[in-house]
This record gives sequence, structure tokens and C-alpha cells, in this order.
Amino acid sequence: MAADTSSGSDLTFLKQDSGKNATEMNLSLFSMMDAFGPYSLDVGEAVKFKAPKPGWRLYGVQVLGWSEFSDTTEILPPDRNFLLEIRDKDLHLLYRFADLQNGYFLSSQGPFYGVIEIPPLEVDEEFYVVFYDRGGMAIMMESDSPTGNSFIYSNGEIQPAQFTTKANETVEVNWMIEAVGR
Repeated sequence: MAADTSSGSDLTFLKQDSGKNATEMNLSLFSMMDAFGPYSLDVGEAVKFKAPKPGWRLYGVQVLGWSEFSDTTEILPPDRNFLLEIRDKDLHLLYRFADLQNGYFLSSQGPFYGVIEIPPLEVDEEFYVVFYDRGGMAIMMESDSPTGNSFIYSNGEIQPAQFTTKANETVEVNWMIEAVGR
């Protein structure tokens, strides 16, 4: 997938954020572990996508995240696993992948898009990408222009990705996750 991206291939990048330039987005780092503690290991950041055409194949997922490595201390964050799932429109599992976060999200420059390649997977309609950060890293969320396509997935159930602030305001977010295919 990385070679295809650099050669100007016909890959399609599906996004469910506001579409603004990243410098104009209200972005912040988020980890389910910080929000929900040890109960968050099986809670994922989910984004709903729609295949742009019949027979479209998903080749990978990009997650804007960071394992919080600092080059001033030069100490690598401990390896922790993350989990990636692809689910159909009815939330049935189509694909599952787990690996260590430092191989994808290690940077001293801050958050960047970690690329997770998957075997080509045909998706003909709506599907979900579910990313479980498991406290090993943080992903970026956009909180000023919700699209309604980001969710929290837990125990087979999905709910809108929204949080209540200390001022008792509900804030809906977009997870910065992209689906890549052709």
C-alpha cells in the first residue's frame, strides 16, 4: 500500500472528518484508557464508511495517532498491543488484526498517520473500522465539526462518539481514522 501511495496510484482515501485542513481543525489526543480506565481494553474508536462502488476493496487503514515517544528522554514507550477490526454494516466481524503500537505510531515529532495494511477485503456497502488503542497510544479526535460517523464500540454495541464536558455540554467528535482501498 505504501508503494502504491507514493506512485500516484488509484487508491481512494475515505475520510469521515470535517474535511478542513488539519491546521484549522480543533484536534486533541485521546485514549480510551484515559477516559474509561481498565474497562476500556475492549472499547474501540469506530468510524463508519461507505464503499464508493461495488467490488471496492479495502487495503489498509490509517490512524492519526502517537505512542508519545519523547526524544529528550530517548526512552521508548513500553510495547502494548492495539487491535484493529473491520466490521460489516450489521457489526459482524470481517477481519481482525493485532500488533504492537511502537511499530506504527513511534515518532518524536508528535502524531502522524500510522499505516496498517490488511489483505484485500471486499466491502460493497457500509462498513466500520474499529480501532482499540488499549492505552498504548493516543489517537487524534476532531471536536468542532462532527459528521455523525464516529462511534464508540463495546460488547457488540455502538454509540455516538460524544462526551460530556465539566460544563455539562455534550461534545461529539470525529476519530481521525481513514480507510484506504480501490
